[in-house]
Amino acid sequence: MNNILTLETNKYEIRLDNFEGPLDLLCHLVDKNKMDIHEVNITKITDQYIEYINAMKELNLDVTSEFVLMASTLLFIKSKSLLPKQVEDESELTEEELIHRIIEYKKYKEITKKLRNQFDIYSKRCYKLPDKVELPKRKLEENYSSDLLVESYRALLERNKEKININATNIEKIAITETVTVTSKVKDIFRELMKKPKFVFNKLCKTKKYTRLETVTAFTGLLELTRRNKIKAEQEKIFGDITVEKARD
Repeated sequence: MNNILTLETNKYEIRLDNFEGPLDLLCHLVDKNKMDIHEVNITKITDQYIEYINAMKELNLDVTSEFVLMASTLLFIKSKSLLPKQVEDESELTEEELIHRIIEYKKYKEITKKLRNQFDIYSKRCYKLPDKVELPKRKLEENYSSDLLVESYRALLERNKEKININATNIEKIAITETVTVTSKVKDIFRELMKKPKFVFNKLCKTKKYTRLETVTAFTGLLELTRRNKIKAEQEKIFGDITVEKARD
C-alpha cells in the first residue's frame, strides 16, 4: 500500500506556478536545472516543458495558444538536432534565437523584480511640495536726497557708540591675581613650632584655611625644610597625617 502511495505521489510531483508566458516558464526551467543562461540545453528543458503543459491540461487549466506554440517550437528545434543538418529557413526560429530571447526576458524579469521591490518600499511614502510664500511688496520711497546716506551712516555710528561698555577699561582692575610664596608658608611653619614643639601639618592647613594653591606651596616649603634638616617630618602611612617637629642638633 505504501509503495502505491509513493508512486502516486511521485507521479504528481510537478509544481505548477502562475507563469506569465512561455518564456517565463522556460526561465523557470533554466533556473531549476541550474543551467548557464548562455549554454541552455534545449533538448533537456523541452521534455520538462511538455510535462508542464500536459499537467496543466490534466488539471483542466487553460493552456493559451502561446504555450502550445512554444511547445511546438521546442519540439521542432529538438527534432532538428537529431536529424542531419539541412538548409534552414530564415523564417523559422532557431535555437540560438530562442536562447537569445530567454536571456533578454531574464534580464527584464530581474529588472521588474527590482522595480516591484522599490515600489513596495516607496509607495507608502508621502511627499509634500514646498509651500509658496508670497512676501508683500514693499513700496520704495520716491523722495531721495544726497544727505540720506550721510544721515544713515551717522545714525549707525550713534547706535554702535551706545553698545560700547564704559567700564571696559576697568576690567584689568577687577581681575586680581593671587600670589602665594614659599617663604610666607615657611614662616607659618616656624610660627607654629614656636608655639609647640610638634604639630600636625594637615591641621595647620585646616586652621589657616589654606586654599589648594596655599596647601601645595606650604607642602613644598615643608619638603625644602626637611631637605635642609631644619625640621623633621614623619608620616606613618600613605595619606596619613604628617607630624612636624624641630630637628635636633
